[in-house]
Amino acid sequence: MLDFQIKGRGFQPVNERWWPDTQKQWATKLLQANKKFWPQERDPQTGRPWKALSPKYEAWKDQHKPGSPILRYTGRMQDSAKIVPKGNGLEVLTTRYGKYQQFGTSRLVARPWMGVPDTSMKELTALAWKNIFSSKSK
Repeated sequence: MLDFQIKGRGFQPVNERWWPDTQKQWATKLLQANKKFWPQERDPQTGRPWKALSPKYEAWKDQHKPGSPILRYTGRMQDSAKIVPKGNGLEVLTTRYGKYQQFGTSRLVARPWMGVPDTSMKELTALAWKNIFSSKSK
């Protein structure tokens, strides 16, 4: 086994337990970032507009919920959405049908409403570096 010792100026110790704090912070930031895209009816990851509703469903929805956005009927899916740490990653928790809107089905076109927006990458990277170089050790 080899042991290394680094001496000199400019070296900063790293927090080897940086990931759990980073996961929690990323979960919060990503949910905030995704929510900005919902009123715009856009995919948070690509920025592309969601596909339009079918004319038949759009007419029905306009009768029952006039003026409501494409992915909003009761509001449950978006209002209940959470992003939480899970293992070494993050998990989206929401209604059982949230995944069908995200990925689509054989009868339902995908309208991705969760993702990692490019606009968030700079902030997420800064959070990770802040935690890596924090002196906090648990």
